[in-house]
Amino acid sequence: MKRLLVVLALLGPAHAGNEVGEDALTNSDDKDRLPIGIEVVTGYRTDYVHRGFQLTGSLIDIQAQAEIALSNEWLLDIGGYYGTATGDGDFSEAAAFFDLRYEAEKWTAAFGTTWRDYQDSFFEDGFDLAPSFTWHLTKDWDLGTGIAYDTGDGGWYGHLEAKWSKPTSDNSFLSTEFGTSFTEDYYGSSGWHDLYSKVGWTYAFNRNVSVTPFVGTSIPMSSSPERNRLFGGVWFEVNF
Repeated sequence: MKRLLVVLALLGPAHAGNEVGEDALTNSDDKDRLPIGIEVVTGYRTDYVHRGFQLTGSLIDIQAQAEIALSNEWLLDIGGYYGTATGDGDFSEAAAFFDLRYEAEKWTAAFGTTWRDYQDSFFEDGFDLAPSFTWHLTKDWDLGTGIAYDTGDGGWYGHLEAKWSKPTSDNSFLSTEFGTSFTEDYYGSSGWHDLYSKVGWTYAFNRNVSVTPFVGTSIPMSSSPERNRLFGGVWFEVNF
């Protein structure tokens, strides 16, 4: 089973960003993939920055996800997420997601649907509809693009990004992501939105338990009402 540790460490919570990699430690052949796998992730971050917007300061969250192999190429991800602020304010976010993707040798195409419910936030409740496409340039490099329509705000968000990952030992790997985003009538932003990057290091205690500390940044561009953000955090992952 190709686990989703890089995705969660680099893209953030609630599928958030969902925004959507492969585990450098588990690049096994498709014939080794189990028909279903379950992952539970919990973590802490100093700032919750989602699509270039700071939604709250420090946050703790938990996500549960099931990956179902419908065939050698088709996979279905379903799951849920909950996060709550640990500092001032009563921010919280709950989400449920349903993703379908097709994995070929050199590329992956996916369509994600996420329902998000916010409390004490300027982000609106609603569905997120997000097709995406990723080219697997080499074993270590991916180049991806995607666009999302947010029914809560009625705006569009798109991104173009590159990802790189490399084993650092038999039990660990380093992963990086950097990209840029663009928006159309998305929470007051229209045009080039931000530049972002994230770096994570995952250590697997065994095949089922791992930890991922990470750091990231978001630098606003001309259309963004935000300011520079630097954040860090850690995730604990358990796979079944």
